[in-house]
Amino acid sequence: MKALELLRSLSKKDWHWLGKFLNSPIYNQNESLIRLFNYFRSKKELSKKDNTSKNISAVLFPEAAFDAAKVHHAGNYLSRNIEAYFAWDEWWQDEEVRQRYLLQAYRKRNLDSYFLDLIQRLREDAGEQPLRHAEHYRSLYRLALEEYQYSMQIGRSTAEQLQPLSDWHDLAFIAEKLKNACGIVSRQRVLRTDLEMGLLTPVLDYVRANPALLEHPSIAVYFHGYLALTEPDQEHHFFALKNQLGKAVTQFPIDELRDVYLLAINFCIHRINLREEIYLSEVFDLYKNGLNSGVFLDYGQISRFTYTNIALAGLRLKAYAWVYDFLFQYREKLPETQRQGVFSFNLARYFCERGDFVQAMPLLQEMDFDDVLHNLTAKAMLAKMYYETEELTALDSLLASLTAYLRRKRQVSEQQRNAYKNFIRFTRRLSAAPKRDRKKRKVLFSEIQDTALVAEKDWLLRMAGEG
Repeated sequence: MKALELLRSLSKKDWHWLGKFLNSPIYNQNESLIRLFNYFRSKKELSKKDNTSKNISAVLFPEAAFDAAKVHHAGNYLSRNIEAYFAWDEWWQDEEVRQRYLLQAYRKRNLDSYFLDLIQRLREDAGEQPLRHAEHYRSLYRLALEEYQYSMQIGRSTAEQLQPLSDWHDLAFIAEKLKNACGIVSRQRVLRTDLEMGLLTPVLDYVRANPALLEHPSIAVYFHGYLALTEPDQEHHFFALKNQLGKAVTQFPIDELRDVYLLAINFCIHRINLREEIYLSEVFDLYKNGLNSGVFLDYGQISRFTYTNIALAGLRLKAYAWVYDFLFQYREKLPETQRQGVFSFNLARYFCERGDFVQAMPLLQEMDFDDVLHNLTAKAMLAKMYYETEELTALDSLLASLTAYLRRKRQVSEQQRNAYKNFIRFTRRLSAAPKRDRKKRKVLFSEIQDTALVAEKDWLLRMAGEG
């Protein structure tokens, strides 16, 4: 029954307000629907097994013979009312949408003075609020459209009303088109597919021909962001995007600002992967600024991937004191079910980078991370520590375990698999090559350097070069 699935999605607040919604004669005048809702509300679990058609029929129609069709109809009717509540709840939470519908109602009912008072207030509110993202211009366009329709209704349309209608529509469309283009390009890389971008090329050309449009952060951010994604060898796009972040912090909602930061961060990661180490400082600055702005917190929580990436960026720059403070400061903001594992993993990496293997090893040896990449990284860290402390028996056993793990785990991408296979191969050769045999180590150093996919490549090169 669809109604069961919808009911299982309800929060405590939803149960309360849906009950009021169904008891309102405006939305529902069917008493059996209320009985059905109260029946489900009284149940501890909403499983199909415990809520059969016969059980429901006995509640709804106690005096009648069982009729599966009637129960099915009641369930469908409840589903439609739950969906109506969902739509109402979304509408009620959006003050701007409600005011716009009220404005429309005033216009249709020829309540001119109320229409004019409300549209004036809405314009003033729009001007005073700080956000200047694409939706802001879309809102101004909707107000201009209402004013235009009102002027047509009373027969007084003027150029003063028509020009804003066109201007706000252009700004909203251009900002939205560029924003969507950034999202599409990012997903195309993951999905490895090409999508038709429609009017994007003329939009880009129009912005280039009208540089004054770049005074609007909602356009400038995504214009430079799109070019940074599609022309990653042209670093001036990144710095133009970075220069816009100061404005975006105050003019974009926090969830959209997070996406903008990720645009800039992904550009840096691309350049870091090309071994342009200067971008380590850039990405670290983005992470620190983003933390200060709160963009990496979603409902007060930081994702384990962001937490780990921030710590790694700091460790690669040897900002040890900052990373140590960060790990403890944001520990409680990690999702509770992942908190201890992610914290221990990153603290172990911190100690490993500091050369404090005594504290690092226990944090890793007893842990089995639920994320494949965390597991691979943890095993590689242990291998590095075993090698550097000359625990070669433990190293050999770990490398055998890592080989089996790569063979067993289908979630490992082919690129990751090859990188860690090469790590295993070179680590074994490293442990077999005496430090005094400089010739053998020099050959090994060259092979590591010439191999494209190698996990922990910098460490391997450093170890091979110590002969």
